[in-house]
Amino acid sequence: KKLKKFDGIIVPGGFGKRGIEGKIKVIEYLRKNKIPFLGLCLGMQLATIEFARNVCGLKNATSAEFDPQAKDLVIDLMKEQIELMKNKNYGATMRLGSWGCEIKPKTISARAYKQKMISERHRHRYELNNDYRKLLEKKGLVMSGVNPEKDLVEIIELKNHPFFVATQFHPEFKSRPLDPHPLFKEFIKIASK
Repeated sequence: KKLKKFDGIIVPGGFGKRGIEGKIKVIEYLRKNKIPFLGLCLGMQLATIEFARNVCGLKNATSAEFDPQAKDLVIDLMKEQIELMKNKNYGATMRLGSWGCEIKPKTISARAYKQKMISERHRHRYELNNDYRKLLEKKGLVMSGVNPEKDLVEIIELKNHPFFVATQFHPEFKSRPLDPHPLFKEFIKIASK
């Protein structure tokens, strides 16, 4: 009832597991009811978890941030971070700064950016686990932006949805009041319809 009145919802970044299951339920509702959704960083991770659970059938899919011992860690640390984290050494375990991203043609992201290569800013520790990429893609999750150097998923989206886009990076870091980020502009354009 509370979500029916919204034309679009952004699930922003954050750390920790407080409120996670509620956010996942919101994302499921937006996916099923074709309400515009923009996920930012943690929002992308939760959209991946929701899709893995409810579309791919991985009922216990989660993130290493919430349960590092879980069976289906669809969101996990990059391989080079795992050893550092085992020793409780959190220094240098975040992906920071600008990283390149190649945009897949004929996607919502391509329509928004109008270019093939972009650069976006990051501030996060966990990534979409590439071990699950084939299954996620087979079931319909589009990997519309990928970092070509490390083969890391930067943007996910859904076909046959007016706007279901989520980014591992932080578009808000490059958005200004008189010069909004392309994804914010596209999200607002679709939500306003």
